Amino acid sequence: MMIPSNHDTGDNAWMMTSTALVLLMTPALAFFYGGLVDRKNILNQLFLSFICMGIVFLQWVLFGFSFAYGPPISVGFGSFGWSVLRFGEYNNAIYSPTYPLLTFAAYEGTFAIITPALISGAIVGRMKLIPYMIFIFIWTTVCYDPMAHWVWGNNGWLKHLGTLDFAGGTVVHILSGVSGLVASLILGRRSDYDPYSTTAHNLPFTILGTCLLWVGWSGFNGGSSNGADGLAALAIINTNAAAAIGLVTWVVIDAIRGHVSISGACIGPIVGLVAVTPACGFVQPGWALLIAFIATVIVYFLILNKHHMHFDDTLDVAVVHGCGGILGAFMTGLFPQKSVNPLMGTDGAFYGRPIQIWYQIAGILTAIGFAAACTAGILFPLHWIMGIRLAKEDELEGLDLTEHGENWEVTASRAVSDLVQKILEEQGMTKEEAEDNGTLELHYNPENPNKKAFRVPLLKRLKSSRSQIDNDPVDNIHLEHNLNEKEFDHDGINRQPINAHIIRF
Repeated sequence: MMIPSNHDTGDNAWMMTSTALVLLMTPALAFFYGGLVDRKNILNQLFLSFICMGIVFLQWVLFGFSFAYGPPISVGFGSFGWSVLRFGEYNNAIYSPTYPLLTFAAYEGTFAIITPALISGAIVGRMKLIPYMIFIFIWTTVCYDPMAHWVWGNNGWLKHLGTLDFAGGTVVHILSGVSGLVASLILGRRSDYDPYSTTAHNLPFTILGTCLLWVGWSGFNGGSSNGADGLAALAIINTNAAAAIGLVTWVVIDAIRGHVSISGACIGPIVGLVAVTPACGFVQPGWALLIAFIATVIVYFLILNKHHMHFDDTLDVAVVHGCGGILGAFMTGLFPQKSVNPLMGTDGAFYGRPIQIWYQIAGILTAIGFAAACTAGILFPLHWIMGIRLAKEDELEGLDLTEHGENWEVTASRAVSDLVQKILEEQGMTKEEAEDNGTLELHYNPENPNKKAFRVPLLKRLKSSRSQIDNDPVDNIHLEHNLNEKEFDHDGINRQPINAHIIRF
């Protein structure tokens, strides 16, 4: 093993820090997605991101990094030359001139991890677990690795053509967005799909995920400078500026329309971050603001009209990452300046070089076509061989139980707990008697005497798999089940979904 003496410890420290920041983005994504899904699928959704940290990085160490960046066997393709990372601490004059190549391999591996994890948001609640794990392994090998080589590799043909992608707008976001769209089309709609409703069950999770993604993106974009220098500072400034304008733009549009959506406010900065990613190391901060603003406005109105789209992309991966990535990649052809990044950059259309737009379009079209072909080419054979779609009854039950044998339980509020406890005390009934002798009901008496009253039974859900329950009835009240809003629409009025819950003691 050769240990060179010319490592820059500052560059190496920054790249290792960036590696940790980008790795953080995968669990952050898990929380971002997890808060937006129905509670019956939250454990599964968290796992779909989590498992990528194992499967994809294993693939990356074995041969993925070598396929993407290893000694090429021909123009545009890597090799097995660096498989199992057997080069040790060797530094490379192209990829890691001032720090170990192992650091570069670790950093790029975190990009490979999060890219297939993004796809999982499009297929929520309807894909079998084992086919999904096989899919992400094959997809990373045949789709992500070659595209990374074409755009970032030493002899990548898109790189030599002139396509600019500083930190992954094409390689990460267009690939994942298009693949998510194709996967959702192949799988079909969920059995309980409703384009007008939302299944978001835990928005604090989503807010936490958004904040951590925002923080981690500093490594995602800043580390792509390949050193601790002024270019890294520019990328970080552009990153945070884009996230900020994305957030503010979304909130302002929401406020103009009458209410500020928390879930929407979480999408805004993500759109800004996605859009600025390919340009963050090539443009001045003012252009970063404009890029993120334009992308956020367009994505906002695309999602607003989501119900007109004839596919079930559960968490809008195609719109947020696919469209956001396409818009960002295209605008990277408009605003870059070679003076901003003399080593890797060039001038764009606004600075006298309109041909850069066509180089960006070439990269966009290549990513779209390649991602669609790879995704379909993997999922159709998997479907024919082992089946990829869950049975309807398993979808309705949720993947937490059907695929993992576990479930997510949210403890009810103290107010509800105290209310039920008080009712039991007033009736002179113990917890055991309530379990043995009957159920609780909600009774609705409308103010209008012409409208029908109705009862909602709060039935307990027995689980033979649960070993024991504590003796405190307050601590053992759980929210278990959603009732469809149609059970409440006795007057025929179209309402937003109402969450009523079974209470278990």
